[in-house]
Amino acid sequence: MKRLFLLTLSIIVVISCKSKKEEKKEKVKDYLVLSGKVDSFKKRKIEISNDYDFEKEINFNKKSKTFLDTLRNITPGHYSIKLNRRIVSVYLSSIDDLKLMVDAKKRIVNPYFEGKNTSINNFLWEREKKQSILLGNIRKLYSLGEDEFLSRIDEFKSKLIDLAKSSNLPAKYLDKEIRNTHYQFAFAIKNYQRSHRIMYGDDKFVVSKEFPLDIPNKISFNLSEDYIFSKSYRDLIKRKLDDATNKVNYDDYNLAYLDVVNSKVKDTLIRNHLMFTSASYSITSAPDLKKYYEKYINYSTNNSHNKKITSIYNKLKSTAKGNLSPKFFKYENHKGGTTSLDDLLGKGKYIYIDVWATWCGFCKKETPYLKQIEKQFHGKNIDFVSISFDKPSDREKWKKMVAKEEMSGIQLFAGNSKEKSKFAKDYLIKGLPKFILIDPDGKIVSANAPWPSEVELLTDLFNKLGI
Repeated sequence: MKRLFLLTLSIIVVISCKSKKEEKKEKVKDYLVLSGKVDSFKKRKIEISNDYDFEKEINFNKKSKTFLDTLRNITPGHYSIKLNRRIVSVYLSSIDDLKLMVDAKKRIVNPYFEGKNTSINNFLWEREKKQSILLGNIRKLYSLGEDEFLSRIDEFKSKLIDLAKSSNLPAKYLDKEIRNTHYQFAFAIKNYQRSHRIMYGDDKFVVSKEFPLDIPNKISFNLSEDYIFSKSYRDLIKRKLDDATNKVNYDDYNLAYLDVVNSKVKDTLIRNHLMFTSASYSITSAPDLKKYYEKYINYSTNNSHNKKITSIYNKLKSTAKGNLSPKFFKYENHKGGTTSLDDLLGKGKYIYIDVWATWCGFCKKETPYLKQIEKQFHGKNIDFVSISFDKPSDREKWKKMVAKEEMSGIQLFAGNSKEKSKFAKDYLIKGLPKFILIDPDGKIVSANAPWPSEVELLTDLFNKLGI
């Protein structure tokens, strides 16, 4: 009986131990803790993001100068922590904690890292410094002749690979980093002819037959591991696809780009991500919204992406042709007082709205064309309205620019950026400038009207409407 009891007890102990082991196995760490201390930082939020699939704001304790957050289900890779004008590049795995100590103002002072990936993060800082020294001024780099340019970037590649090999990096990371450096080298070669043309204003400049264009041309579109790891690889693939799209005879570049990506990129992750990042912006300015959406949905196989684009599409349908336009209220008028959209309606006039900001280079380039169009249609049944979506702090800058450039039409100041303005949100305005045409009854003619620089398209549209 005693033997039976001992046997039973031993079985219970074994089962109990096994259960504890299994329970321990089930509690595998699936998160990382990101923490740190930041001097010379006065905001309440720290922004962290990558340029692939992640962005988040982390609470910052201004009194203790510290932050702490738990990050789950993140893709291992490179992230940017934005601290005022200083951006700290960090490598995060999916489970390894990282502690950062840094001064947001003293950008030449090394950040201090603690955690399993310290060697990688120290390397990223050293790489950034060495890259700046080796490449110097980018404009000057692309102004160099072919031989000197190739010599400079070859030295750049060699020294960065040497730095990586001497930085005690994990073997897998080192392999990816060496490939990343080769991609950066290839992207510089791909970029040379275009950039050299810009530097000298010579649109006819062509590299010699000896220039190694075969290096970027040989790189595959379908390396998903490198796509996640390397920004240079992503930039290179995007540039190659842009070049391929420019060779297509198209009426709508963005539609053609979807076709090119779908035909040339076989890797599912890369293809879906390229189409999604493009569609997130391009759909908001699509001349034929329904056609663009249907093509995107036909090509994309990522359900999460499709839901987001469908949500944008459904919202954009409210600004389709024939719908009543969203309204703006009591925007400051440069000539005094305030103006709302309702003040402009009921007068038998179309309304051509230019959405812009003083910081927007493309907006400034449209100004001479807009003034020309306004002059051409002066006295006709159309009002030209320019709405500045500058920050409140740039109000004086707006007033001075309108006066200096002798900008005509009705000049309004929204009093907020496009990200915070209801009118801009209602139109889902992602990029500037944007041009909107509304009929005399307040109904939308086009939420993506031709730009003033598209003189023939715009004047044809106005003429067809009897303006």
